[in-house]
Amino acid sequence: MKIALVAATGKIGSHIARRALQRGHSVTAIVRSARELPPELAGARLVVAPIDDAAALAAAARGHDVLASAFGSAHGGPIAAAAPRVIAAARAAGVKRVLWVGGAGNLQIAPGQLLRDAPAFPAAYLPYALAHGEALAALRAADDLDWTFYAPAAEIGPGEALGTFRTGRDALIADASGRSRISYPDYAQAFVDEIETPRYVKQIATAAY
Repeated sequence: MKIALVAATGKIGSHIARRALQRGHSVTAIVRSARELPPELAGARLVVAPIDDAAALAAAARGHDVLASAFGSAHGGPIAAAAPRVIAAARAAGVKRVLWVGGAGNLQIAPGQLLRDAPAFPAAYLPYALAHGEALAALRAADDLDWTFYAPAAEIGPGEALGTFRTGRDALIADASGRSRISYPDYAQAFVDEIETPRYVKQIATAAY
């Protein structure tokens, strides 16, 4: 498959790109400024297209089967603004499938209750979670696209690729001790699995141990 990936050199994006390449997919790494790709992404095609440059983003996505975004920011605003731009680029490029690296704050911990609304949810992460909520709303309004908002576990970070995890939709996945976590490489595997075999079209998906 031909995959266009926004923020392909970021913490999560680089793992997604590497996994997709390992599986034999064609990857276009969309980045905001000119740079050399790291050795593990050798084989990817580098394209400079800032998230706020609609024409460049659409041109980078054209001819691909999927437009995926691992765009992130320490602040919420850029994430909320990025989603409509990715959606517009997909439409302009004629790409029907859009996958978005979301945030766990928008997963349910009980019927009708989101993780971000829990009293113990860290205040520092709330702007990030709310921004991803706006991104999710933009995706839900895009009825003409086959989108997936793929949220990681509550904890995601460096670690081994265990290759064993659970996936689901809407609700936070936690282990027997109540901990929700996944490594970057295993999340990337789940994300690429969804690209290859869509199971959560127009839904929120998640993966955790």
